[in-house]
Order: sequence, then C-alpha cells, then structure tokens
Amino acid sequence: MSSKIIELLSSRKNNNLTIEEIVEQLGEDLEKVKGVLSFLETEGIVFLQSNGKYILTENTRLKKGIVKMTSSKGPIVVFNDRSELKLSNKHLNKLNNNDVVLVEPYNKSGIAMIVKILNHNIENYVGEVIKDGNLYKVVSKNREDVVLNEIYPLGTRVLVDVKTKNIISVLGHKDDPNTLVKEILAKHKFPISFSEKYLKELEKIPSSLTEEEIEKLKQQGTVDIRNLDIITIDGIDTKDFDDAVGYNNSNIYVSIANTTRVIKENTAIWDETLKRGISVYTPGSVEPMTHHKISNGICSLVPLDDRCTLTTTVKIDDYGNIISYDIFPSIINNKKRATYEDGNEYLENGKVVDGYENYTQLLDTLYDKAMLVKEKMLREGFLNFSDMEVKFYFENYRIVELKQRHQGKTEELIEFLMILNNMVMVDYFIKNNLPFMARNHDEPNYIKLKDWCILLRHRNYKSIISDKLTPEEIMYNRSLYENNPEKEVLDRIAIMCQAKAKYSATCLGHYALGDIPYATWTSPIRRLADFINQRIYFDAKKYGNEYAREKWEPIMPQLAELANSAEKRAEKVEKKLDDIKKAEYMSNFIGNEYTAIVSEVSKTYVKVVLPNMCEGKVLLRKGSYKTSKDKFILYDVNAGTKIIVGDQINVKLRKVDIIDGTLDFLKVEENKKYGKEGYKTKKKVKGR
Repeated sequence: MSSKIIELLSSRKNNNLTIEEIVEQLGEDLEKVKGVLSFLETEGIVFLQSNGKYILTENTRLKKGIVKMTSSKGPIVVFNDRSELKLSNKHLNKLNNNDVVLVEPYNKSGIAMIVKILNHNIENYVGEVIKDGNLYKVVSKNREDVVLNEIYPLGTRVLVDVKTKNIISVLGHKDDPNTLVKEILAKHKFPISFSEKYLKELEKIPSSLTEEEIEKLKQQGTVDIRNLDIITIDGIDTKDFDDAVGYNNSNIYVSIANTTRVIKENTAIWDETLKRGISVYTPGSVEPMTHHKISNGICSLVPLDDRCTLTTTVKIDDYGNIISYDIFPSIINNKKRATYEDGNEYLENGKVVDGYENYTQLLDTLYDKAMLVKEKMLREGFLNFSDMEVKFYFENYRIVELKQRHQGKTEELIEFLMILNNMVMVDYFIKNNLPFMARNHDEPNYIKLKDWCILLRHRNYKSIISDKLTPEEIMYNRSLYENNPEKEVLDRIAIMCQAKAKYSATCLGHYALGDIPYATWTSPIRRLADFINQRIYFDAKKYGNEYAREKWEPIMPQLAELANSAEKRAEKVEKKLDDIKKAEYMSNFIGNEYTAIVSEVSKTYVKVVLPNMCEGKVLLRKGSYKTSKDKFILYDVNAGTKIIVGDQINVKLRKVDIIDGTLDFLKVEENKKYGKEGYKTKKKVKGR
C-alpha cells in the first residue's frame, strides 16, 4: 500500500491530503492506512503538515539527513549526496550522534533547523573489566564506571547496555585477536553469536538433498538440470557459493541458491536473518548473515553436490539485447569449482590450468556474452570506475602481503552476468506488477563532479567541464587518466561525487547502470534484499501474484530500511577492520620510504596512498599554507611550492597506531631513487 500512497500524493491535484481523503481515494481500511502512513513518516518519505494534511517530503523544502557531532565544525547534518549544513543549537540537548532528522535547509542565518527527529540512535558501548580495590568494574572512555555484581576475568571486554548499564554480551579477552572483531561488530549492532533457539532449529536442517526429496520437488514443478555443465566461479578463498553459470542451446544459465527452503517465516532463523541483514566480510574471516551450515552447507552450491536453485535462462543478440528469458525453480549439480585466479590465467594469459581442459569453451562463450552486455551498458551510460579494494594474503593467520585487488576478465564476466540476471528479474517483477526491493541510484552531485573535472585540468588533462556532465562525458574524462598512476585516487574522487545507492520499496532507477530499473537477487545467502526478492518470487509462483502483492507491499519499506541499515553498518565495520589490519601489517615497516600518491590536501596535513593501497597522513610542520577553493591544491606560501591531489611524493613511515588503524608519514627529499612499484629500492624491508 505504501507505493499506492506515494503514487497518490505524487499527482499534482492530490499532493496535500488528509488521512480521511487518502482512505477515500484508495478505498482502504483506516487503521491499515494509519499504520502505513506512520511508517512513511518515520522514514521521512511523507510529512504531516500543521493543517493536518500529508505531503511527500520531496515536494517540500525539508531534507532528510544524519546528525554528526564533529569537534571542528560542531553539530552538522549530512545528506545523501554527502553535502552538509551546520545545525541550529535549539534542539541539541535532544540529539545523539547519527540521529536521523528532517531539517529546514536554510533559515535567515544560513543554518539548518531541525523540524523532526525521525530516528534516535542510541549506541551501546564496549568496556573492559578491571579491579578497583575489592570491586570489579567495567570502564570505558567517557563513560561512568559500572560496578559488577559478578566476577569476570580481568581484561575481559564486554558490551554494555547504555540505558540499564547491564552487560549484554561477553566479547572475550582483550589479548584475543578475535575479540577486536567481535567488539567492532557489536558496536555496530551486529549479533556476534546465534541464539540457542536458532541453533536448535538448525539441527533439523539437512546437510544434503536425497533422491526422494528431488523426485518430490520435480513433481511440484522443479526442473532437473543436473546434466548441464553449470559451474561456480569465485575467489580462491570463497566458501559460500550462491551463484553458478552455464551455457546451453544459445542460452546463458545463471542459477542462484534457493534459500527459501530452509529459512522459513515465523522461525528464529528467519528473525535473525532479518536482524543481521548482510554478511560482513573482514580480513581473513566472515560474520555471515546465515549460519555456516546454511551459507557454506545446504544452500551453498558446492561442487558435485545436488542443490536447489532458482535458474534464469537468457538469450541475447549480438548487441547485448535480451531476446527472451525464463525463470524457474531448479536442481543443479555444480560440475566445477572454478576460481577467478585460474580463470584469469586462461582468459588473460592463455594458460589452461589443470582441471579446466573441459571448460575453456564455456569460459570463452560466457566471457564473450558478458562483454556484449557490458558494451551495451557502456553505450547506454554505464559508469565504470576502479576501486582501492585491498586483498590480504595470510599465512598461519598472519598477514604476509597486501595488494590492490585485481579485477580481471573472470571477475568482469561474473559481474555482468549477475547484472544481466538482475535486470531480467526486475523485468519479471514489473511485468507481473509485483512488489520488490529496488536498488536505486540517484544522479550525482554535479557541483562536486564539476570540481573533479577542474582537478583533471589542474593535472593537465583536457577534461570536459560542464554544469551537468552526461555519463558519456564522465567516462570520457575518466579515459584521460586510465593508464596513469593516479587512476585509483581520481576514480575515488569521482565515485565520491556520486549518490549512494540505496534499497527502496519504490523503483526509481539506477544512474550508474544507465538509469535502468534495477534490483538484486543473486546473493540470497549473504544479502537481505536478494533473499527477500527471491522469497517474493516463490510466493507469487506458489500462491499467485495478488497474494504476493498483499503480503509484501505493506512491509517493503521497512525491509528496505533494514537492508540499508545493515549495508551501512557493514561498510563501517569492514573499513575499520581493514584499516586496523593494514596498520598491523605496516607496523613491520616503520622507517621505510615509499613513493605515494596524494589523495587529499588540507592546511594541516596531506593524505597519501601507497602502492599497496594503504593510506595515511603527512602532518605539515608549522608554516603558511592555504588550499585552493576546490580543496585540491595545497600552497606552501613561504616556499612558493604547491601539491596537487594525484601528485607523487616521497614519504617515510613514521608512526603506526594499530588500535585506531592509522598511519603517519614524513615527507622526504625528492632526489632518492625508487623502483617501479614505488618502494625505495635499496633499503631492506624490516620484518621480512
């Protein structure tokens, strides 16, 4: 019903309606409409005016944002496009950091006024057990000590309820490396263990499919395609295989793990899946959305085991256009556990790794088809940027090397087959008028994007500068520096100009993919949105489209918010733990010198990126510095020199803070000789 209300309020003649008028227009039950409007208000989608009439928030001057209590700027509100405004002091005593609010963007003083607090963010905190005289206490920075009624080992880290001061969970001892991971997960509201009820239900879930079950499923309409050469292609350390691919009779096959058979509604497993919302991937480990018995077991498309899947077959023409498609429940048997690394050996280097002799034609065909899809999307406005993702290499649980993650041809193949599969799913949902959890991506911040173009000019690239760049112009500007050392830094700045993709009950289009309607369902083992979309398909298939609409449409906004919250929190956890692990690794190289790329400048520091994608700051000595208006150039007024974002400078690692995950550097002389990789060539590497 939420989409009906949004659609109703979107029309010009109905853009201000009372609840009674909405009920009359829709012909719905009053209490049901009240419940949906209350949720839409909480989400900041609709706003109840002083005259008692509802209006879409997007049709007002109000903006939804997140409160940030900063030390340098004071209280600010940050919006989806990453713009920000200072906040009035009027309601500060009622605010917490990360509260979600509606604000009036400008008053006469140019300061945002809070109109409504949509969601209070109450954060529990982590403390450490100490002994103070005869008392055992939990201590935490900037928090009152909590006296304990029971004894815990000294040094134990615990999660404390901010309201009751009770211990919610014991995380482990401070010297246990796993405790830090649990601590950061707990701080960001992720469960660190599965409940007893969950584990009890898990005992009833089988670890394999029997022939008797398969026959029963076939009688119910499931298609047996175990005879086809369908394979998984993932990273070498992947254990949760949720997608498999193949090619037969001119059709691309994409089979996705069927999670609906084991994650059933009104169970502890269902509740916890919604609560977790996403699998959190940390260096060397994963905190899964579903228990390993599900994610790595009965739902994982492990090689040579029969598995229930949802298969899409797609036929495309020579221009990447979809000619026809079909979607059906299926049973597959994964014939090969292929890896990106081995696939790239063949597709990039022509080397056939042992065990791949029977699959080279399949790899060739799938890659050619995937590139047809990519080329079509590029013609239609797809934005293709690189990232600064790091791959950690472990030996005996110790990081021995860091490298920028390679995005090879095999990764490219899977990426575009999954996008194709998602596009087909969206088309199916739209044609059948079914609700689904959309993945929306708004237009970029054109002001920031114009600054990015000016930065390219600073760097002597003949970029197109416009108040509203088209996707084609963005990609042209990107092509100017494609093969240069500063590519990742310039790409990251361009990405930061883009809006943040979000899940939603309303499909508005995905700008970065060419402004197409979009959603995801290829990772139901590890993403809530994909799991829910798969569930909607099966409900519609089994009980009809009307049943699925009535069941899922009213709760879709809430589910989308759960998915967005989980994704946002997971990103913070992953970044924090990545930074800590990078710092832990780099602590072996204090005193070493590198050629780094400048990624950010300010009056007090220069931020740099090393060749292994570790990032840190060069603190500036006292002097007279100023930055350009666009904040991309730092001028040393006394020395008459300047540093531009993207410049290469020589730095020495001075200090590492593992707990905070930060690196400090010193700028060194320019005349030292460095190798191609950016490392000083003669100095021995400490700790190797």
